[in-house]
Amino acid sequence: MQLYHFPSTNPQKVTFAFKELGLDCELVPIDLSTGEQRQPAFLAQNPFGRVSVLVDDGLTLPESRAILAYLGEKTGRLWPSSAAGRAEALRWLFFLSQHIIPPAGEVALRFRAKVFGRPIDATAEATIKRGEEALPAALAILEDHLAGNKWIIGAEFGLVDCAYCPVLNVIEKSGFGFAGFPRVAAYLEACRARPTWAQTPRLPGLWPGRAFSAPCAGQASQIKNGPLGGNSCRITIRP
Repeated sequence: MQLYHFPSTNPQKVTFAFKELGLDCELVPIDLSTGEQRQPAFLAQNPFGRVSVLVDDGLTLPESRAILAYLGEKTGRLWPSSAAGRAEALRWLFFLSQHIIPPAGEVALRFRAKVFGRPIDATAEATIKRGEEALPAALAILEDHLAGNKWIIGAEFGLVDCAYCPVLNVIEKSGFGFAGFPRVAAYLEACRARPTWAQTPRLPGLWPGRAFSAPCAGQASQIKNGPLGGNSCRITIRP
């Protein structure tokens, strides 16, 4: 299997899943900071110009949540075996996509500005504020759900949790606090405590307990990603 990859939130869902499943995968690095995702070679894999894209046995599959469902169906692991269980898993993946990711993306403008050394103007501030105002409603639903569930769809960690962890992590690292959502905060800590999360490639500033330092203008910040299935890659981020 090949995974077209950049160590940002959506690809983290998939690399986290590969680590949890113990599967081998060749990472094909795509440098978003240089616009590589808009080059014809990558657009042939995904016309929308977004990572992740999985290539496996003749299948080319974009969209991280679709990839997670595919891995669950292919392996039969970390994924419900019943039709009702699979529907519940998809329900929470759709909830994440529809209600949490859009405002999370707006809040994460603050994080992306730091990563790429870009100023936050008045328009970006308004976007960030809109995301911060929208997130609590969705997080309140997740908070209530976690009252009766250790993980998103029950007592066992699964591929749905691989989708939630990177999103909640970037929300927190963008300066949005979970003080009003203690179960969400505890859930995120439980996800981040998993050894496989520590091995999942990600951008600077998304590592737990590590302060963010934005790259200086004109300098390259090189991130050595850990091995995934025996392969490793180096991503260069230029502001």
